[in-house]
Amino acid sequence: MSDDKNRQKAQEFIMKDKWWDMLSRFIEVLRINIYIVDRSGNFILPPEESKYGGQLITHPQLGLDLFRDDDDFERQLVEHTNYLETINRYDLYSYAIPLRTVEDEILAYVMVGPIILNKRLDVSKYQELAKAVGADEETVMNEINEIRVVSNIMMNSIINLLTEIVRDSIEIQSSQSATVNENAVTEKVWEKEFASIANEIYSTVRIDELLITLLDVALKMTNTHGGSVMMLDANTNELSIKASKGLDDLKIQGVKIKIGEGISGMVAKGKEPLIIDGHAPDRSVRKMLRRPEIKKSVVFPLLSKNRVYGVLNLHTHESSDRINANLDNLRYLTQLLSSAF
Repeated sequence: MSDDKNRQKAQEFIMKDKWWDMLSRFIEVLRINIYIVDRSGNFILPPEESKYGGQLITHPQLGLDLFRDDDDFERQLVEHTNYLETINRYDLYSYAIPLRTVEDEILAYVMVGPIILNKRLDVSKYQELAKAVGADEETVMNEINEIRVVSNIMMNSIINLLTEIVRDSIEIQSSQSATVNENAVTEKVWEKEFASIANEIYSTVRIDELLITLLDVALKMTNTHGGSVMMLDANTNELSIKASKGLDDLKIQGVKIKIGEGISGMVAKGKEPLIIDGHAPDRSVRKMLRRPEIKKSVVFPLLSKNRVYGVLNLHTHESSDRINANLDNLRYLTQLLSSAF
């Protein structure tokens, strides 16, 4: 397929409003720029220019050199299992998640970055690199100072979560596009079908993989050490653990909690997060605490249209957590998955 035809197909297929709503939430949660380009590197959805190195991407004179005129964009990308990677000027990393149709045809790439992997260079090195291409050193440094330093493990978790959501979003849209084309249904019916298809896709084994990745990202975001994701069985009105880290598998196997019972059940019923910092805020909760080694924990309801579909539990044995600072981020992160339930 020619570049022009591929670009046209990608632009027709990608519903910009819906994709931008999803990606903008990720940008706010992760503090990393995310945007979409076609296979030639042309913007379909541009990056946030005012945030997280956005000007480095959109202003060629700053020397990021991500989309070189004298080279094929796709040839710059080193392929990994689920994504592609490129290391650009200033030792900044960007990741490309292929946006494929259900027929496995690549239409475009969801670009994640730039990020600094593990450690910043010395300021003098950044200045030297900027000077070498005639870029304004102060502007370059201002942009680089806005870019996150991310560990390999954290970046891998982010990419895994994004890859799962991108894949499922495309499958939902592909199925829905066929329904719309064949039946010419109204917008209201379209939304109903969208939810139906989403439920079908997320009911597969991939939901477990997605929940594990969600938990991994949430743990790293809040600097906590263990936790779980509990999902609600609407038929029994019970919560059960579907993903966990740092817990004894034998002790949690088969555990089911009714809505309104236990701490998780109370949070699910009240639909508000609960932070327990060394002690519970009221006597009824204090009676339920069984693990004195836990210094702090947060129990977070998972909501879709004000309906509970699960509970996220995070805890730490130390005092260096970032729970309070990331409550809004946790809310955004869980909202990204809410269309599935």
